[in-house]
Amino acid sequence: MNILTLDNIRGLIRDFMIEMHRTEEELRAEIEKYAPLARAEVTREQFDELYDDMRIRHGVLVETGAALVAPGFTPWFDARRRQETDWFYWTRYRTQLANSGFPGPVLEAMNEKTNRVIELCGDPQADAPFDRRGMVMGDVQAGKTGNYTALVSKAADVGYKVIIIIAGIHENLRSQTQTRIDEGLIGRNSDISRLENVRDAGWVGVGLIDPSREPSAMTTRQADFRKGQADQRIPLANMEKEPIVFVIKKNASVLKNFLTWLKASNLTRGGATIDQPMILIDDEADNASINVAKGPDAVSRINGQIRALLNLFSKSSYVAFTATPFANIFIDPDLQHEEAGRDLFPEHFLIALDRPGNYYGAEKVFLGEPDEDAERPTRDIDDNDPHLPLKMPKGQQVRELPESLMTAIRTFIVSGAIRDLRGQRDKHHSMLVNVSHLTSVQTDVANLIRHRMNEIIRPALNLHCALPSDEAEANAEVAAMREVFDDEYADAEVDWEDVLPLLDRVAERAAVYEVNSKSGEKLEYPKIKDLENDQVTAIAVGGYSLSRGLTLEGLTISYFLRNSKAYDTLLQMARWFGYRPDYEDLCRVWIKDDARRWYSHIAEASEELRQDLRYMAGSGASPRDFGLRVQRHPSALEVTARNKAGSGQEVIVDVSLSRSRIETTVIHDNRPGNEAEENRQAAIRLHDRLSDKPFKMDGESKLYPGVPSNVVKDFLQDFRNHRDAERTQTEPVIRYIEEREDENLDVWDVVFVGSVKPDAGDWDGFGFPMRIQTRTPAAREDGKVIATSRRFSSRGVVRFGMPDDALERVQEEAATEGTKNIADSAYLARRCRPILAVHVIALLDQETGKLAEEPPVTAWTIGFPTSEKKGKTVSYQVNTIWWQQNRGEIDEEVGEALDREE
Repeated sequence: MNILTLDNIRGLIRDFMIEMHRTEEELRAEIEKYAPLARAEVTREQFDELYDDMRIRHGVLVETGAALVAPGFTPWFDARRRQETDWFYWTRYRTQLANSGFPGPVLEAMNEKTNRVIELCGDPQADAPFDRRGMVMGDVQAGKTGNYTALVSKAADVGYKVIIIIAGIHENLRSQTQTRIDEGLIGRNSDISRLENVRDAGWVGVGLIDPSREPSAMTTRQADFRKGQADQRIPLANMEKEPIVFVIKKNASVLKNFLTWLKASNLTRGGATIDQPMILIDDEADNASINVAKGPDAVSRINGQIRALLNLFSKSSYVAFTATPFANIFIDPDLQHEEAGRDLFPEHFLIALDRPGNYYGAEKVFLGEPDEDAERPTRDIDDNDPHLPLKMPKGQQVRELPESLMTAIRTFIVSGAIRDLRGQRDKHHSMLVNVSHLTSVQTDVANLIRHRMNEIIRPALNLHCALPSDEAEANAEVAAMREVFDDEYADAEVDWEDVLPLLDRVAERAAVYEVNSKSGEKLEYPKIKDLENDQVTAIAVGGYSLSRGLTLEGLTISYFLRNSKAYDTLLQMARWFGYRPDYEDLCRVWIKDDARRWYSHIAEASEELRQDLRYMAGSGASPRDFGLRVQRHPSALEVTARNKAGSGQEVIVDVSLSRSRIETTVIHDNRPGNEAEENRQAAIRLHDRLSDKPFKMDGESKLYPGVPSNVVKDFLQDFRNHRDAERTQTEPVIRYIEEREDENLDVWDVVFVGSVKPDAGDWDGFGFPMRIQTRTPAAREDGKVIATSRRFSSRGVVRFGMPDDALERVQEEAATEGTKNIADSAYLARRCRPILAVHVIALLDQETGKLAEEPPVTAWTIGFPTSEKKGKTVSYQVNTIWWQQNRGEIDEEVGEALDREE
C-alpha cells in the first residue's frame, strides 16, 4: 500500500540516522526499504536527493582511517585502562559538541579516532621514560582543531600533566586556537583571572557544563607565553592533579623564552629533564617545524627549539597535525644531530583520517576528466592584469579592481540572499580574497572593495531592491546582480523576485576585513545569540593569515590569485575546503586556470598518497616504509618546497614505480621538426605488430591482452620522449621494466584508447576508423604541447584489462571510503600485470575550443602493478633549476612571515 509521503520517509530516515553511526550502504538500504510504500508522486530523483541530504547532514563515513605503526610498541591503553579512567574532560567536551548540534555518529567517530591516537602515545603513568613521535594526517578545514581538542581532553584524563599546543606563526591564529582550547578544555576565558569578580566567573564552553575541575592556563587569548607572567605561576613539579596548558606561537623568540623558563624553574633537582608527562600538539606541522637550514649539520631555529622542547621532558609524546604531510615525510628519520637530537619524523605512528561524507574538498572542487563538461564551482580569472599581476612589485599601488573580482563580490551578495531564503539568516557568511602576500597590496584591495561597496553597491541596492524587478534592473548594479543570479544560481530553486528584496540587507551587513599582522583588524565569529548583532557577513582580504589555520565561517565565495606551485602551500591556501551544509551548491572559487590545473594534480597526488597509506597499513608497514615510498613516488619530483643541491647541477632523483602511473605530460608538437610524426608512426608500428593477435573492444578502445614486454620496450624506444617530460625518460623506464621482468613485468596489456564522446572524430591511421580523444592543451609553445592538469589520459585508464571481480573490489572499497573519483593507484593495487595505454589525440584550439586542422598527436600512459622487490628505483636526472622552479625553496610568503614575527 503506497501511503508514505516524502516527509514521512524523511522523518523515518532521520530517526534511523541519529540512533547510531551508519555507513552509506546502511543508509541506502534503509531508504530503499521504504520505496515500495511511497506514494506515486515520490520520484526516484527525490529518493536520491534524500540520500545525499542525509549523508551530508549526519556525516556518515567518518572512520578512523588507516594507521602505520612502527614495530616494537607495547600496548598500554587496554579495555581495563579505559574502564578505570575517569573521563571527566572528554565527557565534558563531548557534551559541549553534542549540545552544539554534532550528530551522534560524528561524535562516535571522533571518540574512536582519538582513542587510536592516545593508545599510540606513551603511557603517562609509566615509570620508564618515553619519547613517542607520530603524525595525524587530515584534510584542510576538516575539523582538525576539534580533533586535537578532543585528543588533549583525553590526554588530561589518562594522566598527562603538561599540554603544549604550538599553533600558527601569527598571533591571530594562536589567539583563535587559545579561544577554542578555552571553550573545549579549560572552561574559562583565559583572559580572566580566577580572582576577578565577573559574571559567571568567566566560565565558557565546557566550564558552563561542569566547572568543578579546571586545568591551569599559562597563556591567554590576549597574550602568548611571557616569562614574567609565568614566574608568578606555580612550577610544573608543584602542580596538583589538574594539568597545565600552554598555547604558544610557532615563533623563535617565544619558544626561546619558553625553553629558558622551563629550564630555570622546572628541571628535576640534579637532573637534566622534567619528570612530568608531556604531550605536544604541533598544529600545521609542515609549516616552520621542518628543518630548512642548508647543510647536513645545520638546524633551523624553530625546528631545533621544538626538538629541544621534546628533549627537556623525560616522558614526551609529539603529535604532528597536518593536512599536507609531504614535507614531514621527507624528513630523514635517521638524522641525529649532536645537540638537537632526532629530527621530527613521525617514526612511531602515522594515521590518515578518512574524510567525512559531508566534506567539501579538492575531490569535489577540482577533480574531473581533462575535457569534462560537468559543472565545476571554479571560475577563471583572466583579467587580473594590469591591476593585480601575479608578481606585484613591492611599492606598486593597486588603483583598480579586476571586473572578475567585482563579479565575485556580487555573487557573494546574491548567495547570501539565497542562504537567507533557505533559512540560514542565523549563519555566518564569508568571502575570501587572497591576491598577494604583500600587506600593502592587501590594504589597497581592501580599501578599493570598501569604496565600491560604499559608493556604488550599497546605494544602488538601497534605492532599488524594494522596486518591481523590471524597474530595479534599470539600474546597472542591480542588472549586474541579476546577471550573476542567472549565470550562477538559476538552478538554486529560488526565484529572482524573492532574492531581489534581500540583496540590500546582505550588502548592508557585509564588512570588509583586512586580515594580516599589520592591519590590527580582528575577524571574529561570535556564537549567534542575537541575530542582528552577532551574525557576521565578512569579506576577508589577506594573505598568509588566510592561508593557514584561520577559519572563515560560512565561506561561500573565494577569489584566489596566487602562483605558488608547492603542494603543501597551495593546499593550505585552499580555505574554501571544509563543511558547507545546505549551501555547498552555492560555493564558487575564482582562480587562474593554471592554478586550477595544479590543484587538480595535487588532489590526485594526495588521493594516491592516501591510497598508498591504506595499502601499506594493510600489509603492516611502518612510517619509515611509507616515508621511503612517498619519496620514491613519481610525484616526488614536485611534491613540496624543499632545499636541494646548488643551482645548475644535475641531481639524481630515485623514484619507485611500484603501483604507480606515469605518462607523457609534455609531448612534441606537429611543428617544428618531425618528432610528432615519428611518434604517430611509432604508435602505428605498435598496432601493426599486434594486429594478428587476439583483441577485444572495451567501448571504443581496442585492448590487446598478454603482450610480451619486448614489444612494449620497442615502442618506448621508438617513441621520442620530450626532454621536459621528466617522468617518462626512456632509459630509466626501460631499465625499471627489465629489472622486474622476472617478477611481474614480462606480460602486458596494451590498449589503444578511443573516445566515448558521441561527437568524436575518426582517425584511420591504424587501418580502421578509430574514434579518437580530443584535448585542450594547457599550453603550446616552443614546439611542445603541455597537458592540462598534467595528464592527457582520462582518470581510470589503468583499469582496462582488469578482471570483473578485481574491478568490483576497487569500486566497493571506494564506496566504503566515500570516494567518487577513484584514484588510479586504487586500480593498480589490484592489477596483476602492467598496462600500456596509447593515446591518439586531436587538439582543440585554446581560444575557440574548435578542432585544430592538423594531424593528431600521440601520448602514452603506463600503469605498473605492485612490486615486492626492495631497493629498485628509477633514477631520473633532474636539472636543479627545473627543480627549484617546480618545487622551490622555502615558500616566499612563509619566509617573510617568519622574518616579521621573529
